[in-house]
Amino acid sequence: MLRIPTKHLLLVNGLLWTAIGTRIALIGVDSYWRLAGIPWWYFLLSVVVFAGFWFLFTGVVRKYAARITAMTEAKTSIFKTFSLKGYLIIAFMITLGITLKRLPQVPDSFIAWFYCGLGPGLLSAGIRFLIRWWKAIHAIS
Repeated sequence: MLRIPTKHLLLVNGLLWTAIGTRIALIGVDSYWRLAGIPWWYFLLSVVVFAGFWFLFTGVVRKYAARITAMTEAKTSIFKTFSLKGYLIIAFMITLGITLKRLPQVPDSFIAWFYCGLGPGLLSAGIRFLIRWWKAIHAIS
């Protein structure tokens, strides 16, 4: 198993969530570019989706950051970050995201506003993990 210093698990999570959020946001932006006309309320929908995921991921970050900071081992497997339930939810979300993107019945207009809300939501969670890592590292020194 891949073991890293436990104090860096928050960093790994932050980088992972930031990368995934950026990628999903870019897919949404690309979908926006392909639309002939963009109604103003698509941007409002993106903001609403972002707000929903902001609140959802705030709890997720709090829960898993507490889980990580409670670990006492010097080195830990990166796979201990999430519980089995957490991994099942992640697998479901990835499967749903890929399915939505691949189904021809799902229009680019939906992908545009939904992914432009989801991506920044994930990105903000990644940034919160990075901030917690930064604060934890500087509290140790």
